[in-house]
Amino acid sequence: MRDYLPVDPSGHVPVNAADRPVRLSTSPSPSGPAVHLGGGRWAVRVADVSPFGESVRDARFFGYDREVSRAIALLRHRDGYWFDPADGSRLTFDADGIRAVGESGRQVFPRVDPAVIGMVHLAGAERILLGRNATRGSYFSLIAGYVDAGENLEEALSREVWEEVGRRVSDVTYWGSQPWAISGSLMVGFTAVTSDRDPVGDTDGEIVETRWVSRDQLADLPLAPPGSIAHAMITDWRNS
Repeated sequence: MRDYLPVDPSGHVPVNAADRPVRLSTSPSPSGPAVHLGGGRWAVRVADVSPFGESVRDARFFGYDREVSRAIALLRHRDGYWFDPADGSRLTFDADGIRAVGESGRQVFPRVDPAVIGMVHLAGAERILLGRNATRGSYFSLIAGYVDAGENLEEALSREVWEEVGRRVSDVTYWGSQPWAISGSLMVGFTAVTSDRDPVGDTDGEIVETRWVSRDQLADLPLAPPGSIAHAMITDWRNS
């Protein structure tokens, strides 16, 4: 027996009254590509998920739900890959809807782009650095960005902090990771320490406001939403 998780092109999933993903006993019709999630579970692309649930949630809400994240990421791959990058021939997907080959016979798998996110602590003070992004200015979050070619993860975080907020960091330490299906990323979380209370370098304009925040001040700020690794890292520090 199969069940199907409907996902729309924007990564929205229908949920029930308990905010749990709705799965269907039959594939909706008409429907788009389907991808295998394991066992009898599949995800299927539909134009509109609203008829299937009490409400809808987007990919950010399901950041720590492995199966929903996998569904969104795999269907995103299907939407974006039609031709073999090696020779331009049309891709043919296997029955699982995941692996594909073109005329070259080379297998094409879903792409995962590594990104880093960091909680920067101020040396000698119980403060963390939060920033408000120019394109997501409604809340404060941690410093993040994609890994450049030739970088390791620690170097990537140090560079992102320098470019975005003009601080130098040390003691970069792994915290945890999270798939971020909405952009096909794997978010790798770190903590780091800086002695630079104020910027000592030019910034790239991506962060429009920064604050050094204590645990008590977190309640007064709009923060990255639940489901994100940023929210999990900030909450972990607040409760420590």
